[in-house]
Amino acid sequence: DQAITLGAAVFLFVGLTLLLRFTRLGLVMRTSVDRPSLAALRGTNTGRISAIAWIMSFGLAAVAGVLAGPIPGFGLTSDGYTVALFVAATAAIFARLRSIPIAFAGGLAIGAATNLATAYLNSSYLGSVGGWIQNVSGLQASLPYWILLIGLAIFAVERGRRAGVTAEASPPHDYLAGLSPWRRRLPWIVAGLAFFIYSMGPINPIWRQTVEVALATGVVFLSYTVVTGLGGMVSLAQTAFVTSSAVVMGYLINMHGWPFLPALLVGAVVAVLLGIVIALPALRLGGIPLALATLALALLTFNVVFEIPSLTNGSVGWTINRPKLGPLDLTNERVTIIVLFLVVLLGLWVVTNLQNSASGRAMTAVRSSEPAASASAVSPVVTKLTIFAVAALLAGVGGMLLAMVSGNIQGQQYPPNPLAFLWLATVVVFGVRRPAGALLAAVVSVFFQAILTSGIHIGSFGWNGTTQTLIPELLFGAAAIGLANNPDGILAQVGAIRYRRRRAKASTATASPTPALESEELQVTRLPAVVGNGDGRGVAVTESPVLRLEGIHAGYGEVEVLHGIDVDIPRGSIVAVLGPNGSGKSTLCSVIGGLLEVSQGRIVYDGVDVTTMSPHDRARNGLVVVPESRGIFPSVSVDENLQLWLPRSSDKDEVYQRFPNLAVRRRLPAGNLSGGEQQMLSIGPMLVRPPTVLVIDEPTLGIAQMVSSEIMTNLDELSASGTTVILVEERARSVMSIAHWVCTLYRGRMLWFTDKDHVNDDVLASAYMGGTIVPESIVRPERSGLPT
Repeated sequence: DQAITLGAAVFLFVGLTLLLRFTRLGLVMRTSVDRPSLAALRGTNTGRISAIAWIMSFGLAAVAGVLAGPIPGFGLTSDGYTVALFVAATAAIFARLRSIPIAFAGGLAIGAATNLATAYLNSSYLGSVGGWIQNVSGLQASLPYWILLIGLAIFAVERGRRAGVTAEASPPHDYLAGLSPWRRRLPWIVAGLAFFIYSMGPINPIWRQTVEVALATGVVFLSYTVVTGLGGMVSLAQTAFVTSSAVVMGYLINMHGWPFLPALLVGAVVAVLLGIVIALPALRLGGIPLALATLALALLTFNVVFEIPSLTNGSVGWTINRPKLGPLDLTNERVTIIVLFLVVLLGLWVVTNLQNSASGRAMTAVRSSEPAASASAVSPVVTKLTIFAVAALLAGVGGMLLAMVSGNIQGQQYPPNPLAFLWLATVVVFGVRRPAGALLAAVVSVFFQAILTSGIHIGSFGWNGTTQTLIPELLFGAAAIGLANNPDGILAQVGAIRYRRRRAKASTATASPTPALESEELQVTRLPAVVGNGDGRGVAVTESPVLRLEGIHAGYGEVEVLHGIDVDIPRGSIVAVLGPNGSGKSTLCSVIGGLLEVSQGRIVYDGVDVTTMSPHDRARNGLVVVPESRGIFPSVSVDENLQLWLPRSSDKDEVYQRFPNLAVRRRLPAGNLSGGEQQMLSIGPMLVRPPTVLVIDEPTLGIAQMVSSEIMTNLDELSASGTTVILVEERARSVMSIAHWVCTLYRGRMLWFTDKDHVNDDVLASAYMGGTIVPESIVRPERSGLPT
């Protein structure tokens, strides 16, 4: 068995390494991870490549499961799965998720170290120290978690440049922004009152306790809103905060006779201190490594600390009776519910005010860019520690309330696997960035579980529940599918539906013969246009334009950026698209390349309607876009960047002859090149294998004047070979020497399109300022139907 396992592992390692490094499939897989949108613009079907990667990973996992099956105590067990998860994740992080050989070697090393430690960390080899290790329950079994933590601390720190890198996740759209405060809060007030009245009514004691559990769980779930929703960090250690605070409270009450409130305060302090300890990896880690580090710490706490009999009272646990706090007798269930409601409202108030406070803005700044936050006098260290401390406090208070409601707390009551994943996923499904989403997640999940196990009876209708465990999993999977459609969760999805309904009613009520867009255009009638008043129309200068944009409207979400762009691009020419920042130039490039769908209008390329054509199909048919931030894949080598567009070695050699600097650096990652060299690498393949249309966005941005002139010469040469070049620029003077036609955009509308000979400095300055100077001779659009 061991020989077969090792042989299969080596075979798969060698095969996977060869596949990823020396085949075209491996190259497109790596480039699709590096920059998915650019890969699509280079003709890669990223959806298909992603599917292939998933299938391969499933196959590898299946082989691992088959090979692990005969191993005693490992195959087909949840503990074995957890160990495998940690060993695999640790090995992959050793390799920074980039190197198959390092990951493979790391996996072998971790496996060997674990076996050696299991065999030799005992009294026979280490004397009294080994005996102590043997006697501490769970210490030897937790060795993989220690290895993971050490490995993460050494290998998982990101050592690349981080300045200017922002979080990809943007704040969720506020669909209630246009409503008055009372309309925003009224549905939640009504729902809360209804839930409270139900809780105080003559209901079954089982359901009243379910209400109590739901409210206490809501406090725990609010901690995810702080650490993940606001801080942008994934923590899988909330079960440790819940258990530690409740166990300490139970220990003080039962062993030392402490009153309830002082024991609760000490338990809260313990949770905060543990939160700060678990936050220490967050000072160096982020993303997947941080999530694994917090889970490892939670598992260590669960397997070692919560196994100490003197602390947890063994399998019996501690009994926690409901106290009397002055006039509040918590032995009365209705009084308990009132107190829990007040605690939930207090937690909701704390989280909401934190989001809107200066501390909340500091957390958002650190989440977006730590260097930028530091430059603004915001300490990332203090901010991260504060996030974890507040989250741990909420989770700890919720854990102690859960212990009081249930009347007991055991050390093994809340295992991190699977509760850590289940709790986080539940909150994310409903909306991790909204405090109301956390509370709703708690109520729905607790009641749903109670209904499944106990059933429900209303009048003559009755259902006794089920023991089928697949139902929650299937419904959770359905919720995950909904989450894929709206990553901000169910609350955001409902808010979006209601928002669209309000807009539809408002548009119906205010319907008029004049469309809304026309009224917007009337606001810019001072802008010069080819015809009419800023209607965005361009030019038809040839009977068969290579590219025609007809009434293009496009934008991002509810914000429209392009308002009716209508232009023909002459074949074989260089068209300079000018305009100030925010005029819609990069959006126009994304529309032409297919990265951004149009809301109105159509795109005709070489006589074919490509409006709905995918980006990779457009690229394969000769419509190529080089985006603003350099058209390169920074993590792969210069040679592999060229190979993606030029598979033949002779074609790559031609690029190296044109640009000798690239030849010298052909084995380096493209991200190590200078700005000018990166732009050479972007344009070089197009010079050897010219596309029909090349759209290049800001090619001279951030590079020296000498390199800029060389790039312009190359584009002029490309045009001479028959390629139509659409050159998007802000710096007009750098492109006027090679352009044949010039058009300007201003606030998403085309001002004019004309021969470059009719453009002077006054006209350009006016266009950038939104003025009224129009070129003396403008080619009129033949299809506009308007007077010339």
